[in-house]
Amino acid sequence: MSRPFRLAVLVLFVLLGLAGRQGMAQTSGDSQVVKPHRIFAVVWRGETEVEQGFRDYLTQRGIPFEMTVRNLNLDRGNAPPIVEEIKRVRPDLVYTWGTGTTSSIVGKIDADTPESFVRDIPAVFTLVSYPKVAKIVASYESTGRSVTGVAFLAPVETQLKTILAYRPFKTVAVVYDRTAGNSRINVAELREVAPKLKIKLIELPVPLGENGKSDPATLPDLVKQAKEDGAEILYMGPDSFLTRHAKTYTSAAIAAGLPTFASTQAPLKNSRAMFGLVTDYHTLGKLTALQAERILVEKRRPEDLPVARLARYKLWINIDVMREIGMYPPMDMIAIADFKTSSGG
Repeated sequence: MSRPFRLAVLVLFVLLGLAGRQGMAQTSGDSQVVKPHRIFAVVWRGETEVEQGFRDYLTQRGIPFEMTVRNLNLDRGNAPPIVEEIKRVRPDLVYTWGTGTTSSIVGKIDADTPESFVRDIPAVFTLVSYPKVAKIVASYESTGRSVTGVAFLAPVETQLKTILAYRPFKTVAVVYDRTAGNSRINVAELREVAPKLKIKLIELPVPLGENGKSDPATLPDLVKQAKEDGAEILYMGPDSFLTRHAKTYTSAAIAAGLPTFASTQAPLKNSRAMFGLVTDYHTLGKLTALQAERILVEKRRPEDLPVARLARYKLWINIDVMREIGMYPPMDMIAIADFKTSSGG
């Protein structure tokens, strides 16, 4: 082997060795940078736009993550095995959707059996209507535990003022699921606020069926009763039962000539509610992800993070329902509203 050839081979080996070491260093560095945060999400009725907004925010921020999703499928009885799974896999963060899900996974702050819930892993909740009243947090400013999240409802007084701004309704009826904590809390707030705004409130709890649950077959009759009792408008609170049966309920309302105001986005998107002041689900998911970023990236403790609140809400009006009922909004409301049709446009 000639000397020039041996020298060329030696140089080649040196270059390959350097490249290999550089590749190893790069791989080692990358493994530290791209190690994903493990998020364990528990939802109530399948994934929604909230989860899409949550993922979108983390992706846009370049935050690596792996997200495991479990569905309670509208039944809190499905929670115990999921709690055990979370305790076993020990993710970096637990994500919960809704009051029932959150209460079932992380428990109330004063739970009698704390060992039945996830208590020692950081958690963020979303779409919880009344986190303090539901005893998920001690206060909005200091949660008192390794849990924080996002408050998503517009204040009840603001909602009622929005109804009055559309038209000076004097009598509002609320049909609600008496078995749901959120609904009872919401009606209690309506009961307190309505008289201050000189609104008469008609309360119509949904009758229970033989299974002990609210009976959706009674909704058309409840709408007729509301009309007979003098209701001028129907109010839909953060009620999962009414959300599931919103098409039946809002169609009965239109047949009776009654407009429906919704306090959450789902009835406005998926049924024939006429208008509402709501939180956009995708935006809500992004705000929840911001809380997650503070925990996962900034290494802040959930108990040190106040429950986040949206600064603005969307006023949605369904053009088709508005025309069918014949109740047009005032000009100043048209200027700020987002309009949609029953077909979703």
